Amino acid sequence: MGLWLTPEEIVELTGYTRRTKQKLALGQMGVKFQSRPLDGFPMVPRWQFEGEVIRPQSKRRPEPKWD
Repeated sequence: MGLWLTPEEIVELTGYTRRTKQKLALGQMGVKFQSRPLDGFPMVPRWQFEGEVIRPQSKRRPEPKWD
């Protein structure tokens, strides 16, 4: 399994085969992607769809417990 979704997976996700329509659909769904410079193909990172994303902890101080 690669780092990027396959062209078939992008078609399944977006419902479109044309790159311009795929990019439009991905943007409307809020999916992060990059356009490949060579041919404009939308490169979608697979991590967006695999498990839970671990986000860094905020640097806020913990609330005091007044119990």
